Order: sequence, then C-alpha cells, then structure tokens
Amino acid sequence: MNRFTVCRMNVARILARSFAVGALLTLAACPNQSVNESKTALAAGNKALGSKQYDGAIVEYDKATKAWAENHMAWYGLGGARAQRAEWDKAADAFSNAVRYADDQPMYQMWFGISLYEKAVMIAKNEQAIKQNKKPEEVTPDLAGVNFEKPLQHLQQATKLNDQMWRAHYYLGRVYRVMDKSKEAATEFSKAIAANPRESGPYIALGEIYRKWDYSDQAIKIAQQGTVNVPGQNEVSDIWYVLGMGYDDKRQDKEAIEAFTKSLESRKDNYKAKFQRGQAYFRQNDYMNAKRDLEEFGKTGGASLDFIKQQGSKMLMDIAVKQGPPGGAPAGADPTGGPGGKLSPEDLVKKANGKK
Repeated sequence: MNRFTVCRMNVARILARSFAVGALLTLAACPNQSVNESKTALAAGNKALGSKQYDGAIVEYDKATKAWAENHMAWYGLGGARAQRAEWDKAADAFSNAVRYADDQPMYQMWFGISLYEKAVMIAKNEQAIKQNKKPEEVTPDLAGVNFEKPLQHLQQATKLNDQMWRAHYYLGRVYRVMDKSKEAATEFSKAIAANPRESGPYIALGEIYRKWDYSDQAIKIAQQGTVNVPGQNEVSDIWYVLGMGYDDKRQDKEAIEAFTKSLESRKDNYKAKFQRGQAYFRQNDYMNAKRDLEEFGKTGGASLDFIKQQGSKMLMDIAVKQGPPGGAPAGADPTGGPGGKLSPEDLVKKANGKK
C-alpha cells in the first residue's frame, strides 16, 4: 500500500464524519507529505555530497526531485554531483531544471552555463578522437565551429545577478576566447582575478592572451602577481610556466630557466616546463642540462606530445653533433676504434644514450 492510497483512505474517513473544513485541510496535507519527503532526501543528498559520496548523493537527489519536481535545490545538488563526475550532459539537464524553477538564482545560472560549455567541449573532443582514432584525453578539440551562445547567455545572466562570482567571469572569458573575442576575454579574466585573486586559472588565461598579443611585459607582470597570490604547489606550477614563457618570448633565458625550474619544483610532472627549460639551456650552450631535460621529456607518454617530442629529438641530435662522439674521438672517426666513417646524428644519439 503506497502513501497515496493511505492518504485517500484517511480522506474518506474524515469525509464520512465531516464534509466541511476538516476535509479540505486534510486534502491539503497530502501534497505536503511529498514535499517533506523531498526535503528529507535533499538533506541526505547534501550530506553525501559534502562527504564526496557522489553515487549516494545522486540517488538521494533523484528521490528528492521525483517526490517534488519543483525542488530546485535538489536539482541544483544533482547537477553538482554530476559535475563532480564530469558527467556534463546529465549535469546540464539537472541545472536546467534548477534554472527553470528559480531563474533568479545566480549560482544556478552560472553552473548551467558552465555545464553547457563543458558539455560542448566534451562532445567536440569525443568526435575528434573518433576521427583521429585516439583517446579523448589525447586530443585538443577544435572549438572554432562550436556554438557557445547558450552558455554565454546564462553566464552573462549570472554576472548580472551577482557580479562578484569569479568563476562566472572566468568561464565567460573562456567562451569569449573560443569566439575569438580576445579583448572581451581579457576583460572577464581580469574581473575574475579581482573577484578572487587566489585562483590560478584566470592568471594563466590572461597571461596567455597577453603573450598572444606580443605583450610580453604584461604577461610577465600578471604571472608574477599570480605566483605571489595563489596558494598550493600544483596550482601555481602553470603560472610559473607562463612566467617562464614570457621571459622565453623575450629571450631572457636565465630568467626563463629560473621560472621553469620553479614550475617543476611545484609539480615534477609539468613536462611542458621540462621541455621549455631544455630549449633554454640549449640556447645557452649548456648542453649537459639541455640533454638531461630533453631526454627526460622524451620519456613522457601521450600522443598529444608527439610533435614536441620530434623537436626534442632533433635538438638531442644537434647536441650529439656539437659535442662530438663520446670518449674524445675526433669528429667523423669511429668511436669504437673500428674503420673510419662518420656516424649519422641518429647513431650519435644512440651512442650517447649507451645503446648499440
């Protein structure tokens, strides 16, 4: 026997005794039972989400929305749990209902816009991975043809409702950047930094825009601010990288090497910094350190790095040629003591690495 059957039986008994006010009050109480159940499930979902138990949170939020479809807080929580699992299509569906029932909430508008953006990126990445026969994480999707008008609309609405939400400004900047509106993107990234100077993303994005404009000094300045303001080792690593690239653009190799070193101290697996530092050492004719960085970079995985690895391999061959054969043999002689004959750059690299 379900709750609706019980409810109808109770109403029938009361109607038998009184056909007036008491019956109307009891009829009004039946929907409230569903509302209360929804609120109870919402509280359970919030508790699970707070403990990062996303599966459990999703179950409870589902209960809450089924018991009372207009529970916008449950829809919002469901979207948040889905977003934590990067299920952006399902997150967007949930956030759309939160906005549907309470469109005056800036957080709802912001997260609906974010989820729509991430959903579009996810779709583009999956489609490109299929075309290139690669894994989605191995491709950088081409977003030029993607329509971002709907996420733009909701992110703009979020900032109209509350202009102090750094994440809304940050994602607005990302949308404008994809739309090739660099000036608007830079404005939004600047607003994101002003709203929350402790987050790394806006510094990195704004620094990269300045570099794109060949404003190296401005890129260096904004990255320097980020290295001071942003806490956390992993978070600051890419800011040091942007700082290093700003110096690299100006061919200030000494300062670039220092910044790339800081980036690697913050996160040892920041292989982009390893490669760039190797290049800077190479330009400084410090072949020993260049060789070390480039060889270590060459051991990293991922098809997305293939082109850069080719550049690294070329530099290693150049280093081998510049240093000459190991053991001090004259360039062009057989370093093994056998018949003379100049080794190819590839063979020199193999010899330098101890391979036969």
